[in-house]
Amino acid sequence: MTNRINTRTGGALALLLVAVLGAVALLYARPVALATPPAESVRSINQTELRMHLEFLASSELGGRYTLSPGINIAARYLASRLASYGFRGAAGADNSFMQRIQLVATHPVPAKTTLALKLKGQEKNYSYGDFVTNATASGTATGSLVFVGYGISSAAQKYDDYRGLDVKNKIVVVAPGTPKGVDSSRLSEAEEEEEAARAHGAAGVLFLPPSYRAVDMRKPDYKERIMNRDRVRLAAKAHAEIPMMTLTPPVADALLAPLGTTLDQLLKTTDAGGPLESKPIDGTAQLTLSLEAAEAVTQNVVGILEGTDPKLKSEYLAISAHYDHLKTDVRGEIYPGADDDGSGTAAVLNIARAFSLQRPARSVLVIFHTGEELGLLGSEYNADIAPVVPLDRIVANLNIDMIGRSRPAGDTDASNSELSDANSIYLIGADRISRELHKLSEQTNAEYEKLRIDYRYNDPNHPDLYYFRSDHWNYAKHDIPIIFYFDGVHADYHKPTDTVEKIDFEKMTRVSRLVFETGWRIANLDHRLMKG
Repeated sequence: MTNRINTRTGGALALLLVAVLGAVALLYARPVALATPPAESVRSINQTELRMHLEFLASSELGGRYTLSPGINIAARYLASRLASYGFRGAAGADNSFMQRIQLVATHPVPAKTTLALKLKGQEKNYSYGDFVTNATASGTATGSLVFVGYGISSAAQKYDDYRGLDVKNKIVVVAPGTPKGVDSSRLSEAEEEEEAARAHGAAGVLFLPPSYRAVDMRKPDYKERIMNRDRVRLAAKAHAEIPMMTLTPPVADALLAPLGTTLDQLLKTTDAGGPLESKPIDGTAQLTLSLEAAEAVTQNVVGILEGTDPKLKSEYLAISAHYDHLKTDVRGEIYPGADDDGSGTAAVLNIARAFSLQRPARSVLVIFHTGEELGLLGSEYNADIAPVVPLDRIVANLNIDMIGRSRPAGDTDASNSELSDANSIYLIGADRISRELHKLSEQTNAEYEKLRIDYRYNDPNHPDLYYFRSDHWNYAKHDIPIIFYFDGVHADYHKPTDTVEKIDFEKMTRVSRLVFETGWRIANLDHRLMKG
């Protein structure tokens, strides 16, 4: 906004500005009439229906619904057949299929040939796969001196550049996790951070330090065994030339940071708070060697549309989403059922879809079951960035459900459940990031109907767990679509074979699912689009 107004038109512009601001103020101040959710539709969301869906989705026969497994295809067919029975039409492709096909490139490191050598203050040490991991999808090598580049962000738009004054050409850059205060991470483009920023400045390779939540997982005794069985997957449509990159485990990170006089834990205390970091050379060199086996694969989102009743508003869409994939069966044959993650969200969205079909709203409803979330939000990335099934500017909001089935019992002292919400609580993330009107509507709806305790701790932009970026809503939010993410919190069974149906709190799951429907019903029947800002 400028403080200067052209002297010839200033009076008219000022009057217009006052009028516009006054109208906006009245909109936020005046209670907006919100549609009443149909009682029959609300009642149709119930424990019996939710349990029926979840017991199938989390069954051993589906093997955990891994993105590259036959089990996810069975799950997709189940979801599509249910949507069809509710009166939804397929939304993908010229033939209006429910299956939005997605081409992938899957790679797997050859452990014996994927190595890291660090030479620090004249002392050389070699590391094998498991001491580090990689999301790279191409083999390659890189050798060079080391440079710590802070958060690794280079954004002219936000007047922030960790690379300012540094020469990193043909060198290995070391990147810390997180975002500094004063930088809006949700407004950073891919070119302004991490690998792309390093490449743009001529770096030969990248060594990432793990964020707090990932460092915790890396310190678990079974981490190395689990990582050996994990594929690295990217969208074929986004495949491009890469520079070698690795993410270090905490012990290797500590060794690398020692010449800077710090440790990973000390660094994370700063980055978790968005504190300043000083970019500087590290006394040492690194050699990164990646040897990857690659294969093509196909998966699918499941997408359906229920047409709205209003002749004009039906061209706009309320999107409701969950990811229906989970994790790969491990080398011992143990299945990861994913009852809560995200069988609970998938079952909820299916039941919500049925509720909308009993009485259709003014706007159309777009139901999206995303694939590949566990592999890096791939399904939502494809739909948002590559081939949207509807124009993104027609989506008025995305309500995303990822884990709503668990609750922490009173008196539970398990530290692994310390962040799990109780039977009367749920975490909401993102409602006010793009549209304060959405946040207000959400709050009012909960106060009138479900009366859950809404916890916003993870909505803090500086929260170190970064949940705003860790589920499928993010790929819509980055396109300025208002979102809400419903989440029960990480628990002792998260990403374990013990995430099973018998541990689900179906009463809580029902209440949260009804809240999502009631909120969605009101959004889909508003006489205006949600206001931004």
